[in-house]
Amino acid sequence: MQSPNRAFMRIFLSSIGLLFVVAVGCATGGEKLSGPNQAQRRQSKSAPVTDYPSLIKSLRASGAGATAVGEVDQPFFSITGMMIKVHGEDVQVFQYANAAAADAEAAPISRDGRTVGTRKIHWIGSPHFYKKERLLVLYVGDNDKVLRSLEASLGQQFAGQ
Repeated sequence: MQSPNRAFMRIFLSSIGLLFVVAVGCATGGEKLSGPNQAQRRQSKSAPVTDYPSLIKSLRASGAGATAVGEVDQPFFSITGMMIKVHGEDVQVFQYANAAAADAEAAPISRDGRTVGTRKIHWIGSPHFYKKERLLVLYVGDNDKVLRSLEASLGQQFAGQ
């Protein structure tokens, strides 16, 4: 038979544990505490994006089905880029020698992506510019799947709509 003090302590500790679980549940807004969601798990498994091959690998790992299509030129960038298909949409990828060179090319792009330096661009859709390490990526369009995939691999766009 348990002593009254031991029984009281067991009930007391159980109550404290239950209050802790309820408090944590309230603090998280009722979200599950089971761990990262599927997209976060996929992203954490892939290596960080630093160049064209790692971007392709990241997009493919996320299920975006990135495939190379060919080369692309933009008059406001100093290098030739690669055109890829992401969820069936054209995405332009420009890889520079280093991050400083990519930063220099990104600097004259206006916040809305409609002006680069003194050039006013009349896009056929909404422009979205991303920069990561030595990459500049341009997507012109509004496909949510493409936008989510690019953001998952590259972070938020730095210019565009």
